Amino acid sequence: MRIFEHSPMRERRWLWLVAMFLSLALATSGCSQIKAWWSPDDDSTDLDDAANANEGEPLPPPVAKVAINYRHPGDALARATVIKFFGAEVIKNDQRDASHTESVVRFDGGVPIWEFKADEGTFGSLTGVGATKYSLKSVDYSKVPTHFTQVLPEEGPPEPLDRGAYYVFQIERVSGSTSYQAVKVLADGSLQAYNAQPRAGSSYLLCCNVTSDFPEPVVLPDTTPQDAGTTPDESNQESSSPPEQSGPAPEESAPVPSLDPNSLGGTP
Repeated sequence: MRIFEHSPMRERRWLWLVAMFLSLALATSGCSQIKAWWSPDDDSTDLDDAANANEGEPLPPPVAKVAINYRHPGDALARATVIKFFGAEVIKNDQRDASHTESVVRFDGGVPIWEFKADEGTFGSLTGVGATKYSLKSVDYSKVPTHFTQVLPEEGPPEPLDRGAYYVFQIERVSGSTSYQAVKVLADGSLQAYNAQPRAGSSYLLCCNVTSDFPEPVVLPDTTPQDAGTTPDESNQESSSPPEQSGPAPEESAPVPSLDPNSLGGTP
């Protein structure tokens, strides 16, 4: 008789124990699943790292694509040379017409850093039927075109274009015409370019309307951390002495001209 009276109570106690065991199992499984979603080995936790992967990396080197045109039928590219300068000074300005001003600029330095020429073994075909493969429409800096041989440097690619430096691109054609373009590399890697003609020494006649900040040094951001051991007085003394290539901040200038086909046209 007691067995039947206590049987429902025992059944309820048994069901309660089973329910508690199932609840504990589900809770443990749920925690394991959440831990799996947020595990350090999961790809989703690397999103912030991927977004910040490039922080602190140096800026990519500036690029230059030089467009070339030809005024003589059947003309072709014979040689290209790039000369690097480290400073510029406007000597004089001449009014060419009502809307164009020419400037004589003297550059400091003058080091050839890249030069290539047409292959000597096939030079005779430059004026023949195969001349079209030498009539390049453009040249990418540091990339030697097919059918051409690098002269400078003797091995490896040339040095990257340097922000704040000046360059003169010299294009020689089979017809004998030669064109020049003076280029300044700005802090953001863009190019400020002008048609140029050589004058005495390292001077060139630039056309046209050279911006007032063209001869000014480019102000680059200072990414060097301050020495923790430097005292405030030393820091002030260092900051009061301008760097060797420092200068007034560039004024707002007109839109920067690009290296377009009309910029490197051959001389008549």
